[in-house]
Order: sequence, then C-alpha cells, then structure tokens
Amino acid sequence: MNLEELARKYALKNAVEHEGECNSGAVIGKIFAEGEFTDKAEVGKVAGKICGQVNQLSLEEQEKEVKNYEFEEKEVEEHDPIPDLQDADNGDVILRFAPNPNGPPHLGHARGMTVNGELRDKYNGKLILRYDDTDPVTKRSLEEAYEMYQEDYEWLGYTVDEVRYSSKNFDVYIRYAEELIEMGEAYVSKASQEEMQNHRRDGTASEYRTQRVEENMDLWKQMKRGELDEGEAVLKIKTDLDHKNPAVRDFVAFRIIKNADHPITGNKYCVWPLLDFQGAIEDHLMGTTHIVRGKDLRASTERQKYIYDYFGWSYPEVMYWGTVEVSGFDAPMSTSTIAELMDKGDLAGWDDPRCGTLRALRRRGFQPGAIREFFIEMGVTENDVEASIEGLEKANTRALDEKVDRHFYVKKPVKLDISEVPENLEPEIPVHPEFPERGNRNPEINIRDGQLSIFIEEDDFKDGFFRLKGLCNIEIKDGEASYSLGDHKEALENDAEFIHWVPKSSERAEIKMPSGKSYEGLIEPGNLEIGEIVQFERFGFARKDSEDVFFFTHR
Repeated sequence: MNLEELARKYALKNAVEHEGECNSGAVIGKIFAEGEFTDKAEVGKVAGKICGQVNQLSLEEQEKEVKNYEFEEKEVEEHDPIPDLQDADNGDVILRFAPNPNGPPHLGHARGMTVNGELRDKYNGKLILRYDDTDPVTKRSLEEAYEMYQEDYEWLGYTVDEVRYSSKNFDVYIRYAEELIEMGEAYVSKASQEEMQNHRRDGTASEYRTQRVEENMDLWKQMKRGELDEGEAVLKIKTDLDHKNPAVRDFVAFRIIKNADHPITGNKYCVWPLLDFQGAIEDHLMGTTHIVRGKDLRASTERQKYIYDYFGWSYPEVMYWGTVEVSGFDAPMSTSTIAELMDKGDLAGWDDPRCGTLRALRRRGFQPGAIREFFIEMGVTENDVEASIEGLEKANTRALDEKVDRHFYVKKPVKLDISEVPENLEPEIPVHPEFPERGNRNPEINIRDGQLSIFIEEDDFKDGFFRLKGLCNIEIKDGEASYSLGDHKEALENDAEFIHWVPKSSERAEIKMPSGKSYEGLIEPGNLEIGEIVQFERFGFARKDSEDVFFFTHR
C-alpha cells in the first residue's frame, strides 16, 4: 500500500470515529506506527492533503468507503505535529510573528501566533512580536491594536520575549537605502505605473536604471524632503531583469507618502518603506534565524534575498505553509470589514461575539488551549488545508466539558401546571452527570394541594409521556399535565422524551447568538459569576457576559 492509500485508510477511520471530521495529527501517528514511512515532512504533507479530501465527504460516504479496509489495532507512535526546523540549534533559534496592527488579531492570525510560539518553546529559542506598521494608507495602524496583540498573544498562552515597532526604525531603513544607492544597487525611478509594469513584464531596463549614483542620490533627497509629489518617484532595488517571476524584477523599496497620520511617527517622514524592504532589514537587525510564512510569499523571499546578497548577509531558513480555509465560520475576520460594520453601528466593538477576532471568541467562551490544539494538529504543510469550525468547537468542548457545570435554560418558556404531584417530591439534578461527587442542583419548587407550576420550552409542550430531568415523569394529554409514577429507569423503558424545565422562581436571561439573533428565556436559579461558562443542557455552552446576558459559545 502506497503512502497516499495508507493515509486515506486511516483518514477515513479517524473521520468515522469523530463524526465526519478527520484529524491529520492522528492519521500521521497511525502511519508512523506502520513503520514503513518515516519521512516526517512527506508524511505530514500527504496526510494533510488526504484529510482535506476525506473531510469533503459526507459521513455516510466515509462509512461506506472505510469498509473497504481491514484494520489491526497497533500502538500509535507519539507524534509531534510541530515540524523540525532546518539547521536549528537548541537555544539559538530566533523567530518572529510580524502582524500589521491595523486591528486586533483574528482567528487567521492565531495560526502564526501558535506555530511560532510552539517552535520557540520546542527549541528554547526567542520569540519576537514585530509590528510591521509602515503602511499608513491601505493598512493604517490602529493605536489600540498594538496593546491588543500583546494581550491576545499572552491570552493564547505564549510569552513574547521582545516587542519591536518597525515604524520606530525609519532612520535605519533610510540609511541602508542610501548605502544601496551608493553601491549602485538601488535607483530612483520616475516612470509611470504603466511603464514600470511593462518593464517588469518584458524584463527590460528602465531609462532610470542607468542613472549615475549622484543623480539617484539627488532625486532621493528630493523624495525625503517632500519636494516630489506622491506617485512621482519611487526607490527601486535592482534585481535580475530576466528573473522567471516578473514580480521579483526591480521591485519598489520606498514610495512617497506625505502628511501621513501615523500613531507613532505622525507625519515626520515623506518616504515610506515597503514591506519587503523593511522586513528584510528588520530580520537582519533582529538576528532572525527561521521564518514561517505562507507559500504565496515566495516572491517576497526572492526579493529580500537580493538585499541580503548586496550586504553579504545570510538569509534566514524559510518554511512555507499553505492557506487554511475554515468552513462554517461566517464571522467577519477582515479588519477593514469589521471596522466598517462598527462605524455603521452593526457591531458593538472588536469583541462583539459576531466577529472573528480572538477577543470575540474569548468573550464567547472559547479556550486558548482549544485554539492552540486546533492549529497545532493542523501542522505545517505547503498543501492548502481545509478545516471546519466544528473541529475547533470539538477541541473547545474537550477543554470545557469536564470543568463547567450544567444548568437548565428554557427559551420561549411556557407555563406548565402539573396535577397529582406528591408533596414530598424534590428535584435532584446533578451538577455534572459524570462527576457525582460535585453534588446536585436542587432548585426550590412549590407544591400546593398536589399542584406544581413550572416552565418548559414551547416546543416541548405537546401531548405525550415525558421525563422532567431530575424531577419526575409526567403525562400531557389534551394540554393538561399530570404526575406519573415511576423513576428515571422506567422513563427510559417507556421511551419517554427527556425535557428540561425551570421553577417559577427562575431568572430571566438573554442568550446572544453569533448570528446576531437572541433568545429570551429563563435560567434556573443559581449564583453564576460574570465571566463564568456553563453548559445549558440541550442547548450548548455559553458564557455569562453581564447580569442577565449570555453569549453563546457553541453546541
């Protein structure tokens, strides 16, 4: 059996065991246990690809196909999904996570935050949070986002060793740019956008490429002093004009931006470095040894290597990964989109539960360990990864399930009057069904002359035989409810439908859903703290956000 077929065998088995959602980390462990394939990079790459394919199948299709394979129980080899770095010495690895702080981090950022944090820990290295904040036009930095990144990185569970602001190093970038001009490896171009595009496409030299150093330096000084208009000139780095990728040919290093309103530099500078130039210089100054970046940034690597070669520096080792598509997650993650919705009043802030930011997920009740697990098990592969929000929710369920208490919440409550109820009836509802030592919840009920009034959900108010969880059996006939003898066991034997309920003394509560919809209902009496997460039986996990408002986490 070849590697792809072996991966498919175990991917199908894992998916069927986990309600249709395959985990690539578990599949990799099974493959290693076979002992035939040992190349960690190749196994990870193939397992990621096959899991993506299997996750596109329905559970029914998975169950049908898995029957084509035979399985023997083997001990699964322990597998570390965090990749090995090339030429990495323990204690000497320096990594960086370099966001543009034009808003707080969202779920997409968490992958880079997690992988870099895990690699730092794996190699006992150094992790630098570097703000690539040198684009005041299309990705203008948000002043409060600087602190948000540090807070969210810490919440995620990682300690940042150093924080850097690229915008504070303009003078350094300018000095290196001038060195490149003097070396004859950079020049000022006044060509139009169309002309530059044509030169890149055709691999031809611009008339400005052969200017003398003195001419370039004079034009550069005019750029710095703001004597040239925006778009009138740019500083370009010389590369091979016949490079196979036109995007690498003579790329722009600096552009003119006047009157920028930047939270750190204000409008002090008229020339602004582009990301590839600024990032290359920063990585050298920081001593970055390893970079983990998207495979779509291969051209950036190629461009930056020219700068490194001109200065005689050694370029960091680079590891690429493919894109991640998380299906079923409809919350907006784009910073600009969220900002627009906030301006319109459609979102209350960056932590609005309808957002895809980390602070919104945190406010809903997602645990940092679950987010870490979600991305760690995803691994690092150049294949594009297709995951689902259900995978993250399952990881979060594992993080929450044992520690959070159970409660009843009744949405769309209707009053139910039950007759013939014994006066000595008392509720016994476990705080957690799997941990009886935690005791019971005993909400107070008021029985008078055999009559008991409670609230149940509107959808449960129908004729039939029911078990009120933790209380008693009842029968509803023609809209009238009466007590029925028997216990929990008898209810099971008679196929009773188990429903939850709350006493008349219950408190009103609103549950806000990520979709923007809200449920008004009743919650059983209790002393829940603000910020506490509970599991509402038959409803899902939710976090108490204020006195009578909960944010829904997931089912």
